[in-house]
Amino acid sequence: MATATLPLRPGTRGAGRTTAGPVVVAVDDDDNAGALLRHGRREAGRLGVPLRVAYVWSDCRPPDCPHHRRCHRDLGGASRLVDLLVREHLAEPGPPLEREVLHDPDPAAALVALSAGASLLVIGSSSDRPAHVGALGGTTRAVLGRTRCPVAVVPHRHRSVTRPAW
Repeated sequence: MATATLPLRPGTRGAGRTTAGPVVVAVDDDDNAGALLRHGRREAGRLGVPLRVAYVWSDCRPPDCPHHRRCHRDLGGASRLVDLLVREHLAEPGPPLEREVLHDPDPAAALVALSAGASLLVIGSSSDRPAHVGALGGTTRAVLGRTRCPVAVVPHRHRSVTRPAW
């Protein structure tokens, strides 16, 4: 899997910061959570910092939000999603684990704010329904160039129903 890590541009707020904050992994309710969490865990271990699993949920209302499998009506539902993802994908021992669930109508702005205290922000290239393979999703496009830490963009691994399992 190829992952692009984009460093901060010189002169960007936060460039040259020496405080080692957590690696923040932005997860969503899609098929890419496992790849994001594994990449974040590797980076947190390499950097010797905690891993923070972050989920930002907005005010979507079923059935008007076809981009989500499930919509959360409250903090409890969103927190249960994070707990499920952690159990499914981070069962092995690793760096200290933190969880953060935020409610914000603008997920990109919330992720930019989270980047202020992070060593690295890990984000998926797109949701599980991109316009075309390789396309960056709207949240990813809105985050790039605005963060206060480097960003690792993990490509979405599309599952094929016709590909045999080998």
